[in-house]
Amino acid sequence: MFVCFSMAGSQPPMSSNPVFPLVPAAIPATCRESGSLLTTEFSNTNLFVSYDDSRRIQRIKKMFDEAQLSVSAYDTAWMAMVPTPTSSMEDSPFFPQCARWILDNQLSDGSWGLPLPRRDPSLIKDALSSTLACILALQRWGLGEQQVTKGIRFLDFNSASLKDQKQHVPIGFDIIFPGMIDYAKDLGLNLPFKSTDVDAMLAKRNVELTSSGFGRNAEGRRAYLAYVSEGIQHSQDWDMVMKYQRQNGSLFNSPSTTAVAFSHLQDPDCLRYLYAVLDKFENAAPAIYPLDIRSRLSVIDTLDSLGVARHFTNEIKMLLDKTYQCWLQGDEDIFLDTTTCAMAFRLLRVYGYDVSSGNAAQIHENDRLSPFSEDCFFNSLEGYLKDKTAVLELHKASQIIYREEPILEEISSWTMKFLKQEFCNGSIYVDQPGESISTKLS
Repeated sequence: MFVCFSMAGSQPPMSSNPVFPLVPAAIPATCRESGSLLTTEFSNTNLFVSYDDSRRIQRIKKMFDEAQLSVSAYDTAWMAMVPTPTSSMEDSPFFPQCARWILDNQLSDGSWGLPLPRRDPSLIKDALSSTLACILALQRWGLGEQQVTKGIRFLDFNSASLKDQKQHVPIGFDIIFPGMIDYAKDLGLNLPFKSTDVDAMLAKRNVELTSSGFGRNAEGRRAYLAYVSEGIQHSQDWDMVMKYQRQNGSLFNSPSTTAVAFSHLQDPDCLRYLYAVLDKFENAAPAIYPLDIRSRLSVIDTLDSLGVARHFTNEIKMLLDKTYQCWLQGDEDIFLDTTTCAMAFRLLRVYGYDVSSGNAAQIHENDRLSPFSEDCFFNSLEGYLKDKTAVLELHKASQIIYREEPILEEISSWTMKFLKQEFCNGSIYVDQPGESISTKLS
């Protein structure tokens, strides 16, 4: 994952009638399918905001009301594979509307996932994952023979991408994709992959599953293995997985992980979450749900960076008032996501809310382990994945120091060290040529 960032530097000079392109909010690093982006007006490259254009300002104001998420073919497929509880495998799907969505939304090249005009050539592995998941869903219920055949042709045509080191690798790909190949064999599917390639993928998967976590990464590794449950299935430790269940019934706010858990456990809270997803999206699922707090904070952050926040004073205050109440209540949608927690801390403090770094050190009222500390971060899912977006947000939050605050000084130190190292390794680039990483992180 590449993170384009700009931490410092002056704003460009403004004309008397400046025009600013709006950019989309950051996508969580734990999003498996890169095609499942946060879709807002900001992602429309034709949308610009000028100070004298009240219509466009009104359009942006509507974005404060509700985040719009695009659906994920991958997550929809795993929901489509959920069998009716107490039924045999040959019976009908529990969510037939998801199976119908798959039948109706295959792309012209035989794939499922990000629409072709927007698909980056480096995201073929994303398309392979989504397409194979959709093929499995249709094959399981004996549906869409024509779509299955067309999808297999896509897999065949793009199979070389499996070994392409330049391809973006989705989260958990080395565990989930071979797991889906195994499942395809159980369903009697003949996939067009070379046996040597399959053997290599299965061997790599076995190494990743059997390697033990240690030290500060042990808990992060357990969370990671829970997160990629669809690639482990029957050999999964489901008692361990359910320790990560959230108050809304989900696992990691992920429809795919939650759907697989429900298939194995018939947990009523998992089902409650899956129903909530379909109540919202009708016949499909996004990659992450809900994402309201982060996406709305990203809107404020973008408007601030563009220098046009004063046009949205009332909307920003209403949103930050709600965020502050969630902060005081220890809302897990803030405190179980490092990026959201760091962004909320920074924006609330910048806008004058009484938020102490001591409160930022709590996940729950009686839990003083800080998601902002280095040890705790690297013992989390985001830390295990080396989530650079989360680290960048932590660094930005650590710069808002009003007094001597050792925890923020510690965060500033380790995040700067981490980001510099990643920059030197080539996994981060700066969006303004000629500026040094030390300038960006000063």
